[in-house]
Amino acid sequence: MIDFSGKIILDGATGSLLTERSGAPAGYRLERLNIEDPETVFSVHRDYVDAGSNVIYTNTFGANPLKLGDDTAKIVRAATEIARKAAGDRAYVALDIGPLGKLIGEGGISFDEAYENYAAIMCAANDATDLIAIETMTDIADARIALLAAKENSSLPVMLSMSFEAGGRSAFGTDVESFARIISGMGVSAIGINCSLGPMEMLPMAKKLVESTPLPVFIKPNAGMPRFENGRTVYDIGIGEFCSAMEKIHSLGINILGGCCGTTPDYIRMMNERIKDVAPRPEYKKVRALSCATSTVIVDGMKVVGERINPTGKKLFQKALREGDFDYILAQGIEQSQSGADILDVNVGLNGTDEKANMVRVVEGLQKVVSRPLVIDSSSPEVLEAALRRYNGKALINSVNGKQSSIDAVLPLAKKYGAAVVCLALDENGIPDSIEGRVAIGKRLADECLKAGIAIEDVYVDTLTMAESAQKGSAVCTVGALGEIKKTGAGSILGVSNISFGMPRREDINACFLAMAKEAGLDLAIINPSLVNIKSSDYARDFLLGKEGATDAYIAYAAKTDSVKAEELAPEGAPDMTRAIVGGMGGAARETAERLLKEMPPLDVAAKHIIPALDRVGELYESGKIFLPQLIAAADSAKQAFAALEEKMKEGGIKESDNRFVIATVKGDIHDIGKNIVKAVVSNYGYKVTDLGRDVDHMVVLDAVEKNYPCVLGLSALMTTTAQNMAETIALVREKYPDIPVLVGGAVITPEYAESIGGIYCKDANATVKELKKIFG
Repeated sequence: MIDFSGKIILDGATGSLLTERSGAPAGYRLERLNIEDPETVFSVHRDYVDAGSNVIYTNTFGANPLKLGDDTAKIVRAATEIARKAAGDRAYVALDIGPLGKLIGEGGISFDEAYENYAAIMCAANDATDLIAIETMTDIADARIALLAAKENSSLPVMLSMSFEAGGRSAFGTDVESFARIISGMGVSAIGINCSLGPMEMLPMAKKLVESTPLPVFIKPNAGMPRFENGRTVYDIGIGEFCSAMEKIHSLGINILGGCCGTTPDYIRMMNERIKDVAPRPEYKKVRALSCATSTVIVDGMKVVGERINPTGKKLFQKALREGDFDYILAQGIEQSQSGADILDVNVGLNGTDEKANMVRVVEGLQKVVSRPLVIDSSSPEVLEAALRRYNGKALINSVNGKQSSIDAVLPLAKKYGAAVVCLALDENGIPDSIEGRVAIGKRLADECLKAGIAIEDVYVDTLTMAESAQKGSAVCTVGALGEIKKTGAGSILGVSNISFGMPRREDINACFLAMAKEAGLDLAIINPSLVNIKSSDYARDFLLGKEGATDAYIAYAAKTDSVKAEELAPEGAPDMTRAIVGGMGGAARETAERLLKEMPPLDVAAKHIIPALDRVGELYESGKIFLPQLIAAADSAKQAFAALEEKMKEGGIKESDNRFVIATVKGDIHDIGKNIVKAVVSNYGYKVTDLGRDVDHMVVLDAVEKNYPCVLGLSALMTTTAQNMAETIALVREKYPDIPVLVGGAVITPEYAESIGGIYCKDANATVKELKKIFG
């Protein structure tokens, strides 16, 4: 069994060496070499073993059914046999698994489809390697699915890494800390960063990763940044500079090191020679934290948990659940986030509805439109697991109680999905009336969590808020028990508003109770965030302390002041177009469009309302305030608004825009995520988009340009081996249409390369829209 706490030297780049040694043409699936040219694959593996690699990755980075079809199992098995033979007794073999190359969700493949593809890889390998290496992930959803497939279909240890861009976030907006918090609790043996950047650019991210996880960390950087010279990809960092930078990374306490794109056995050999010892790991600082895909909340003081996504006592919410009006529910999350909620509680349990289906739908919707961690709130273990499985974050489960059946059902879920857990201070005998009784249950549950492998910093005890009007002394009992629980090292959480049930001016009592709980050390307050800053009265405090005559005094005070009310909140109407599109609420966007169409022509609705809303989305995306999932959700919402316009235009015989944009992923390249995102965003600006798909031959592109000319051409490439095909396509098209603008982009494309081949560089969908505006006016 491999020891992840010691010094481990991983291998370096494989694809570039295989291409060079095999002479494989552009677009050829290198994984097929496992069958068609196994000697070349063996030679690359053996060179890395000779250079000092303790772990070599199988040649299976892209070996999945989406790319290789029915040949997948045969190719994976051949790859493991070759790697095992090359490793001998000198190195361990890792089953290498890369991303599927598809969006997870609308516009791509479903969670279940992605899982089935990853599971097929695990089953094909049949644990014939020593470990599994999931690498180069950019979407935390993709990473989680691959990890779940590995843990559920293999008994091998797993190491998992993501790729980050220069700003410290993945292409889908995940930051290093959130990645660490989400993945560390899900059963990986080591966690790391690979690809995209050179070692010096990766250094601060490596430091952040070490600070954010107690697990062994591994780093596999590129040999700097790629550029194209004479049709070949070269990297800008030599062996000596690379190894010097890796020594700095090693000094952080990172002892698992290797290389990615541009590195060779010579890089690995020198790195192995220069890094001799095991660097001591700094002591990990434990913190309470919850994460969503794009942000982490450190619970280092009282944080607010928004309580409004809950049908209890809310007729409009219940109506929305019964009618499937999920835009209304998502709007509650957006509004609470804007009002200051740090975390959102999600409860959709309502008799006569499908709680499991609704919970999954709401969780998937919320993580597209808000950047807040979620509390998964249900009494059903089946519902909890369905939500945890789909949630791309480190969630908080609400809840487990002192009944053994609850402990047995809920704690394994928290452990499996890396979630924190709320422990309710009640058991088979109900809720104790005394401080001592509640503390005893809370301590027992905390111990059960520790036995299940859940860290104490992920345990939050709820000492239960009861209505003071129904039982005098409830507030004192709850807050007193909370203070005692805090001494054990566990966290605390309370639903605040229950305390004021049955009383007038409830916000006054809630504010006072919140202040008392905060003073006792409350970590998480479940409350309407808009009420957090309301100032409480001395009457409310006396009531909560159970003073003699305080109840009558408070009621008299409330009756006297209730006639002087604060300004009433404006009634909720239909959201305007910007709010609907920015919030990712497709139904609301369509409704708003239909209302506006009664007042103005379709083209005016587009020009005055939809396009400005999309421009606002672009501004937010460019400034880093929203990320790729929100951008896609906004585009989908705009699509629904445009659908209403299109129907109206057909009724009136209005001609659609003739500004044409032809887009394709170049020949040999089967990655189309970026191209699909560009298509989704661009089409919502009214341009007529012709999508040729992926792996598109030069002549097919030329034929499409001929049919659509005058037009703008867009080309995408993700692989260094297919970037040259982009240049050839442009050259062919320009022979006949020398003036055609060509927009180019993709992970391996740089502004300099774009200029050298006659293209206009666009780093993302937003930049593409800006260029199209310049061209079409």
